[in-house]
Amino acid sequence: MHAVDVELFDAMQVRETEKMDRELFVFVDETTWPAAPGLPAIPASFGTGAQTFDVNIPALLLTIGYLTTPSHASGVSLSEFWAWVRYLHAVADAPDLRLTPAFFELDAHQKTILSDDFGMGAPIYWLMDRLQLGPIADGRYFIDRVAASVGATATKPKKRGPGKSPDFVAQDTSGIWHIIECKGTQTGNGYREQQLGALGPPPTGAIAQKRTITFPPGYSGQRLACGLQIGVQGGAHGSSLRIIDPPGEEKFAVDEDEMIYANDAIIRAASAKSLRLAGFGASSAAMSAPSGATPRSRPTSGRYERMRRETVDDKKARAEDELKNRRDRAAFTADKRRYLGRQMDFDLPAPITVGKSTFRSVRVRYGVSLDFLGELSNHPLVEDPIQEVDGDLAAAKERTTTDEAGKGARMHVGEAFVSEINLRS
Repeated sequence: MHAVDVELFDAMQVRETEKMDRELFVFVDETTWPAAPGLPAIPASFGTGAQTFDVNIPALLLTIGYLTTPSHASGVSLSEFWAWVRYLHAVADAPDLRLTPAFFELDAHQKTILSDDFGMGAPIYWLMDRLQLGPIADGRYFIDRVAASVGATATKPKKRGPGKSPDFVAQDTSGIWHIIECKGTQTGNGYREQQLGALGPPPTGAIAQKRTITFPPGYSGQRLACGLQIGVQGGAHGSSLRIIDPPGEEKFAVDEDEMIYANDAIIRAASAKSLRLAGFGASSAAMSAPSGATPRSRPTSGRYERMRRETVDDKKARAEDELKNRRDRAAFTADKRRYLGRQMDFDLPAPITVGKSTFRSVRVRYGVSLDFLGELSNHPLVEDPIQEVDGDLAAAKERTTTDEAGKGARMHVGEAFVSEINLRS
């Protein structure tokens, strides 16, 4: 087993002026929420109208890295290793959040990727604290996982346009569910309004996309469409985030006694992301799609059922072997808790200056707690609702948070998962 890394993140003593923070203008359009006593009510934590918000860039980038890692996927996604780290050089040295001219002038394809990444990361980073969010699931994964059992879709999700699944489904620490659609653009406010869309008929843009999942009364929370307009260094306007909650047309309601499958899906989504980031790919696959090749897989009959069982048995064997050898992974301590996962050191292509400090490399760590891995090793593949088989794995439903210091940041999903970025001289 690797030696425990004794560099304690919590011991960093850096002046507040050296934190890599940027100011973001936020506008919460309270006119888009239903008038009282209609639901949902606008949360008091949102405030209303124009406001500013301090964004810690390392924490924002950890959020982007987490969100861009799929809950279920085959193969390797570069985003889960290092792709998001390049954005350290995308943020201009300015008081507010702006891109450097070099990143603002990327080709159209690369600009779209950057806009999408920041367009997801900034709203979720803002919402994690204000809604006390716990687990966060990809909208399409959530629909795929529960559709056959719960029927929590108004339409079959498309990959883009109206009817596309919302970006994220999230549950807060009170057990309330929220639907979140995110948009990002470098083009300007006019295009952002087009992305956010209109009620119609027919509904367009983010407004249409966030309406593809509904929850029963007592479980349903915010139905948000969020648009980030990204400014450039030297430009007339900085970045701004607009939050709206236009009324949605309730096409159906999920029965309360079926919410067991929604809880199963959100636990699996958060756990699978965390396992994948920490390098436990086989365990992640068994968690995200326990009944076959995809989250939609279900028991069938005849030859197809035999093929499905072979797939399940193979996935279980791979996960068992991976968890049996978990002590081979990098070990480290965070917040006095022990984690296993992976650690990567990168030399930056150019130095970064924060306050009076200059940094030339970065360390990124992802880990899953020893306790969570130990519990998972007892049940490496469970086809039934997972919280009914092992309640300890519901630790993945605890609050998702970020902490920041002058030289880095940390992201937690409860005590089960941690990710860190640390700037190094």
